[in-house]
Amino acid sequence: MPIATINPATGETVKTFTPATREEVDAAIARADERFADYRHTSYAQRAQWANATADLLEAEADETAAVMTLEMGKTLTSARAEVLKCAKGFRYYAENTEALLADEPADAAKVGAAKAYTRYQPLGWCWP
Repeated sequence: MPIATINPATGETVKTFTPATREEVDAAIARADERFADYRHTSYAQRAQWANATADLLEAEADETAAVMTLEMGKTLTSARAEVLKCAKGFRYYAENTEALLADEPADAAKVGAAKAYTRYQPLGWCWP
């Protein structure tokens, strides 16, 4: 059964999409898992480059993206544009701060019976609801 995007202001169907098949979903999950095997070893510097490139793209296409959000969600154009720019700002924040946010944190070695202890944040997998 097709999935329709409806303009909430007019009730008009903006676009209709064909849902992915079970096989397509399984293939997408397998690809994501394969990509993650490499991604987890990606440096913070490379991840920051990607995040900044994403922010650049969001800023460059803010008006177009806001127009789609207005059509599909009924947001005002001003509100939608502000949200796009807020997202770009979020990408820049994490590009600048990820290394510090994910730095090893000293822990109480005596509590775990070790000479040295710390908490290390490592990627465990790709995001899936």
